[in-house]
Amino acid sequence: MNHRVSPKAGTRRTHAERSAATRQHLIATAIDVIQHRSLEEMSIHELAKSAGMTSGAVQHHFESKAVLMMNVLSELIESTVRSGELWPSAALPARERAAKFVQAVWRLVYAQPRFIVAWNIYLGCRNQTEVLGHIAELRQSVQARMHEGFFSAFPELAAEPDRDGLLGLVLSSLRGLGLLQLFAPAPPTVSDTVQQAQLACLADWIATRCEAAAPSTAAAVSTKARTRRR
Repeated sequence: MNHRVSPKAGTRRTHAERSAATRQHLIATAIDVIQHRSLEEMSIHELAKSAGMTSGAVQHHFESKAVLMMNVLSELIESTVRSGELWPSAALPARERAAKFVQAVWRLVYAQPRFIVAWNIYLGCRNQTEVLGHIAELRQSVQARMHEGFFSAFPELAAEPDRDGLLGLVLSSLRGLGLLQLFAPAPPTVSDTVQQAQLACLADWIATRCEAAAPSTAAAVSTKARTRRR
């Protein structure tokens, strides 16, 4: 019989572990403040108050609001691409794949309150060169990962001459729908119905492009196979 060994009750975390946990607590608290109040209210003093710490203790981990915002933004963007649920199997039929992808990316990324928090930071820090440089680096990293994931899930589209524009249009459409949440239209049920119809249209367009590209993709694979046999 296997027995799980529980950690000793008196085991203490290292200084590095305690520091990392404190930083994560501060980042989560900052996200909460921005989400439920505003970016303007998210000062080092307000963060310290909300986190139950002193301003000096916060500045020990984040020496300025700009540095804090860079870390918050990193956490927000990383959380959008961590989930393995984002990419459907390429073995599924194109229409099933497209529907699964659009619903997953909407639910896990663009419909999340954190998406609006990220945009608050983008807009609120547009005059801070240091933060803007960090944002540019993060966007490049995320774009590369989205590019790899999307064309692995939809290999039919990988050889299309307009593939970068195609992916850009997909992400821009989702981004636009996400930003519409800022305006909180009423009644919500009508808004949800229209939103789902728009997502269905986007999934249909992706699937249609896959189906149109599939014959040429199959022909290219067949040509390669014949070349190898010669």
